[in-house]
Amino acid sequence: MKKLLLTAMASLFLLVAGCNSDDKSLKDIEGSAEEVNSPEGEEVGAEGAKDVPEFQPAPTEAVDIIASGVGEKMEEIQVAAKGKLTKVDFAAMDDFPVGNLTVEEMFNGIVEWYAMDYSGVHDPLINFEPDYGEYGIDKRETKQLNISVLIDASGSMKAYVDGEQMMALAKDAVKRFGAGLPEESIVSLRVYGHEGTGSTADKGMSCASNELFYSPDFYEENSFNEALSQFDAAGWTPLAAAIKAGGEDLRVMASATTQNMIFVVSDGVETCGGNPVEEAKKLANFDLKAEVNVLGFNLDSEGQKQLKKVAEEGNGKYANVRSRVDFQKTFQSMLAEANAVVRELNQKAVHGININNHTIRLNDQVLKLHSNYFDFTSEESSNLRMAVKILRDKDLIDNETQFALSDLIDERRKTMQEYGQSIKKEKLELIENARQELFEAMNEG
Repeated sequence: MKKLLLTAMASLFLLVAGCNSDDKSLKDIEGSAEEVNSPEGEEVGAEGAKDVPEFQPAPTEAVDIIASGVGEKMEEIQVAAKGKLTKVDFAAMDDFPVGNLTVEEMFNGIVEWYAMDYSGVHDPLINFEPDYGEYGIDKRETKQLNISVLIDASGSMKAYVDGEQMMALAKDAVKRFGAGLPEESIVSLRVYGHEGTGSTADKGMSCASNELFYSPDFYEENSFNEALSQFDAAGWTPLAAAIKAGGEDLRVMASATTQNMIFVVSDGVETCGGNPVEEAKKLANFDLKAEVNVLGFNLDSEGQKQLKKVAEEGNGKYANVRSRVDFQKTFQSMLAEANAVVRELNQKAVHGININNHTIRLNDQVLKLHSNYFDFTSEESSNLRMAVKILRDKDLIDNETQFALSDLIDERRKTMQEYGQSIKKEKLELIENARQELFEAMNEG
């Protein structure tokens, strides 16, 4: 009986202890739920969450790679004006957000951060022209570029395309265009629609705003860029009046030896009652014989129709651009055509041996320019690989990912090297064609 009583008491004790334990567990669970659902918990969760970064797709075509310019972090490194880069220069890779990124997205991010600016090695190569100087032949009259740039500063140019303001893109493209002009080029800069607002009350003032910011003169980089900084987008679009005034700007320096050209940058149609098509036609058909070229920016179908007609009647070219890369490629193409107009071989050949010796020197110039370009592709590739190696050394990526990223870097380098090789071939052929022309002309004499 005593043993039975002790057994019953032990069972009762265990039952009470179990109840207390269940109560405590339930309370702990409820308390945990309260903590998770509390405002403080929400705040911690929000702070802990990190969005997957959205890197822009890395360009794959050589001309797009060149036009995209320097990467965000590389630009900061270059400002420091250092020599050969070391791991210290890539310290930002410690914070590179590898989580939840595909290999392609990682590559996009590394390029966005550490791409190099090819303009310093590409531009001298692409702009090379064989100059035989004193060994040349008088074949045609020398021409000089006389250019009027017209920028639409209507209110719609405040809009953004792919995260960049259209006016800022236009200014950047015009700045690069100016820097690429041949020596002794004459240029003027006129802006229209930059006063008032887009309201009806300001229409009269805005339609009358048509101002010369860089007077017709030889191109001077600092003064020209300063002029570009003096205005912003504002009101309406007096395109016809701007084209007419641009013609008068050309007339200031026009002569029998100038090639007169207008370049219009606009994102819309005439809104001030003028007839831009008629004004372009007048400039093309009368004494100036000017070309009116138009870069339409992000135009709708109505805008494209009118501005294309302006270019057609102005005996010029038309292009509709939608991005920084489009702008730069189109301006570069138009400028290349303008350069072709003024290219000349302007002095008489004196002897075949001198011509051949000079041909060797010209070939050497091209080979040196190409070598600089080729070395630059290797340097960029090395820097991109260093960024990847830092990720691997810190175990932020595995070997397989490192190899995959390296393959993409190699593909980028191969693309750039093949493009450079094609330019080298083109320039060497230009030299040989010029040499042949000289001998033909000399033999005819």
